Amino acid sequence: MPQDEITDKVFLDYTQEELDWQYDHSKRFRDTGLFQKERGDASSAAQRTVKGFLNVQYGEDTREVVDIFPAPGTKRSPAIIFMHGGAWTRGSKEGYSFPAAKFVPRGVTWIATEFTNVPEGTLSNQVRQNRDAVAWVYNNADTYGLDRNKIYIAGHSSGGHMCAMSLVTDWNKLYGLPNDLIKGAVAISGMYDLEAVYLSYRNTYLNLSQSDWRENSPIQHIPLVSDTPLLIGCAEHDTAEFHRQPEEFIKAWQAAGHKGEFIELMDRHHFTGSMCFGEAEHPLFKKMCKMIGV
Repeated sequence: MPQDEITDKVFLDYTQEELDWQYDHSKRFRDTGLFQKERGDASSAAQRTVKGFLNVQYGEDTREVVDIFPAPGTKRSPAIIFMHGGAWTRGSKEGYSFPAAKFVPRGVTWIATEFTNVPEGTLSNQVRQNRDAVAWVYNNADTYGLDRNKIYIAGHSSGGHMCAMSLVTDWNKLYGLPNDLIKGAVAISGMYDLEAVYLSYRNTYLNLSQSDWRENSPIQHIPLVSDTPLLIGCAEHDTAEFHRQPEEFIKAWQAAGHKGEFIELMDRHHFTGSMCFGEAEHPLFKKMCKMIGV
């Protein structure tokens, strides 16, 4: 093989242009605002029908807030803490109230986190903020009628990465909390080995060092002991990299002796996949309900 063909590859068998294409959704979708509007409209409708506590502070920063949609009734409810996507640079919890309309009637509290987007904050700071939010929910469960022994986490796209980073957290070491406080995790269309991201165009705004991408790659921090079941996957029409990432993570998770399952969201692409969290008849929703036991 000629030397120029060898050095042309920057990651696996990808050239720089090919790797960038794998992680640049704008090259395939001219107007992602259409999907943002769909989520926003569905979330506005949900907020009109499901009572919620909006912008509850979990930290000192103005962006460190959560929306909480408690399940009705006197019995303490399980809770799903959702982390939104947006390539770490955009998006907001405002577009992710819609699943509450389906989960709350089943007796499950829906919580959506907000955090500081890049470049205003760093990727490591986002990870810390979402961990703080999970710890806050655990510590404040009584206030909102939650069962602190039934806390689940979920995320989509870069929120899937945040979800996985929360999953591999040493809660006892960092927060003095039980290491098994997360009872289940659902990560869709996320990134779990950030070496590819570090080598792609995305690092022009993430500004990750080699130590940064290793620190924030959940696949490198899978715990030796965990009883937490993981549901992980991607949309059928996600790129090859967005298939490889969850496939490699679930292999590593299961190889460590942990419970996990891969799911592919058929007939969906990267942006329509997130709507499955609010579709009661979708396999993703049903698997989440089975995980929670509702």
